[in-house]
Amino acid sequence: MTIDAKALTGRGNYYEDFIVGDVYEHARGKTMEALENVLLTNLVLNTAQLHFNEDLAEKIAAQKHRIVFGGVTASLVVGLAMQDTGEQAIEEVGLDKVRFRVSVIHGDTLYAFTEVVAKDDSAGVCRGHRNVGLVHFRHWGINHRDETVFEGERRALIKKRSFTTAGLEADEAMATPSAQRASAKKSTRPKTHGRTVKRVAVAAKLAKNPAMKSRVVKSKRKTGAKKRS
Repeated sequence: MTIDAKALTGRGNYYEDFIVGDVYEHARGKTMEALENVLLTNLVLNTAQLHFNEDLAEKIAAQKHRIVFGGVTASLVVGLAMQDTGEQAIEEVGLDKVRFRVSVIHGDTLYAFTEVVAKDDSAGVCRGHRNVGLVHFRHWGINHRDETVFEGERRALIKKRSFTTAGLEADEAMATPSAQRASAKKSTRPKTHGRTVKRVAVAAKLAKNPAMKSRVVKSKRKTGAKKRS
């Protein structure tokens, strides 16, 4: 069965839509709740008490309040950016250069921003996927006091508009070990010696324009907040 992959997601944010230098101010903000911090901190067995011991935090923390676990802060900021940068993602390749600039406490409201740093759709970086390209994003989050709380760089393989699942069944069948293929089909044809199928990936041209100046992508937020860079 062939699936129209384009029908499963929105109409935008494909590989071709991202322009190096673009800056996105994402549509939604999110207030950090105690539940999100304390529950997830305990679920992953983080034993740093300043994340869940209010008595200790009042005595020694600069904010006199429990400090949100950095993994929760990063997840929230990147999550806010996903509607614009991850809906067409095929694979998350990496997240690095993570920095936590200002501590987040319960009740802080966070907003997310993204810069498109680079693009590459050469065969060597597409990890065996077809009709995709690698996009390098820089994400950062600010609180309601305009303080930067998180920075990080993320790389993801993003679908191109030409992406289709047509032919994937045939590819999977060819990738099945020869012994399994012979066993599965022994009732319909005699055993044959396995063969190696060589796949040749064709490199696409690099789709970026280094000379293009940065521009701010229109915000989807309905608030009157200023553009930030």
